[in-house]
Amino acid sequence: METYPWWSEKHKKLAEAAKKFADENIPRGEEILWTREFPSDLLKKVAEKGWFKAPIPKEYGGTDIGATGCCIITEELSRVCFALAGAYITTIIGGTEQLIKFGDTKQKRRWLPKIAKGELLGAICISEPVVGSDAAGMETTAKRDGDEYVINGKKKFIINAGVADIYCLYAKTSDRMEDRAKYRHLSAFIVEKDTPGFTVERINELSGWFGLPNGYLDFDNVRVPVENRIGAEGDGWKILVNGLNLERNLFAAGMLGPMREATRYAVGHAQRRIQFGQPIINFQVNQFKIADMISRLRTARLLVYYTAHLLDIKMEPVLEATTAKLFTSEAYKMLLDDAVQVMGGDGWTRFYPVESFLRDAKVNEMAAGTSEVMRTILYRWGLKAMAEELKMPHRRIHRKLGVPISTTKPQTITEISEESVLQLLAEDYQVNPSLYMSKEDMKEILTGISDKQLDKLLTSLEAKGLALLYKNKRGNITLIKATYKGLKQAKPLEHYKWFPKWMEKKQLF
Repeated sequence: METYPWWSEKHKKLAEAAKKFADENIPRGEEILWTREFPSDLLKKVAEKGWFKAPIPKEYGGTDIGATGCCIITEELSRVCFALAGAYITTIIGGTEQLIKFGDTKQKRRWLPKIAKGELLGAICISEPVVGSDAAGMETTAKRDGDEYVINGKKKFIINAGVADIYCLYAKTSDRMEDRAKYRHLSAFIVEKDTPGFTVERINELSGWFGLPNGYLDFDNVRVPVENRIGAEGDGWKILVNGLNLERNLFAAGMLGPMREATRYAVGHAQRRIQFGQPIINFQVNQFKIADMISRLRTARLLVYYTAHLLDIKMEPVLEATTAKLFTSEAYKMLLDDAVQVMGGDGWTRFYPVESFLRDAKVNEMAAGTSEVMRTILYRWGLKAMAEELKMPHRRIHRKLGVPISTTKPQTITEISEESVLQLLAEDYQVNPSLYMSKEDMKEILTGISDKQLDKLLTSLEAKGLALLYKNKRGNITLIKATYKGLKQAKPLEHYKWFPKWMEKKQLF
């Protein structure tokens, strides 16, 4: 495993040990691709290595080596098989992380030492039969009854279903509209295996993730003591979203192992396959595919471990974790497609593990947040986080050249009137003929004007047919454009003309 300069010596030693473990246990992982059995024996070895301790504070029996340590372990376990990596990831994000951040001292003492020893596996219960990406709309209820909560509902697509010992469950504890509006309607609970009324309803037959149970859970009047609630009642949404960055980071790390193995198989195959009298790796078409595979793998790893580093220094890398999840899942699919193509028909047989890796490609774009949700988050958070650097550049008509040029000294207008506003819109037409001018841009130029004053001027221009106004959903003016009538009133039509010097005048009219 390639290390990074910012890793500690502890991380580098862990990487060596994890790689050695993966190298030794890949044969067992490939057996599981055929038998589809849950890798209990491998998880026992992981526990013996002390790797379940990675995210847990030292006072509760952990080693506290952070997100970076967890990603290192996850990446190497995923080389063995995703059933192993998936069970490990899900234990961290399915109870462990929530208890570390939001559990009280009693809860931490009760469960974290056992998780650290590998005695407890975890699961996270969010999705429901009719609720997926819209997690806030979940219907499973938890009604307070004295010192207990009574839980009713179903959860679906639960990784570690049946094999987990503790289930981090999110359920609705309020129907009040004001709580729903403030996202205070959900609460988080630890539900233990074998609690009366808590059963596995179905285990899904999936296209991939062989050996990793995924299923539906049923909660029929399941009574859970109040002390199993994590945080206060109504904290569920806060707890849920707080863990998403680590979840996406670890899930992306779990794709890196198969990406490495697929690249290794593709290169090895191309070096040994002879066609047209030479190894097929000599053909540029295969070299380009391998180059793309290397590029995607190395970029994905950088994103994953940079995000992990930000988590370790206590930042909230929403954009980075989301980007890592989105990019890695899509890079994984393209890399596996190229790997199979380089290997030809052999790559499509189950006799090479690349075929199994390819089976997992699609679910990577759905689990831990769909690619569509990732793009929605990137758009919304990205515009906010990058608002200052994404501001439209100030541009003016160059006096000599007569063309739009960026300027560091935008104009200012102190004498404000309908006429000066119309003149401003006329110049904006010359600079950005196809675009409306934003109200905020206008306020930067119209010195000292208030929203109320500007709205009055703009509304008057609109009423006279001199300007077009765009209003947002709240009815506020946000964008403005001069009409043809407005442009004619602001300047003579000759003012707007411009032609390059190479254009012959006789060709113009």
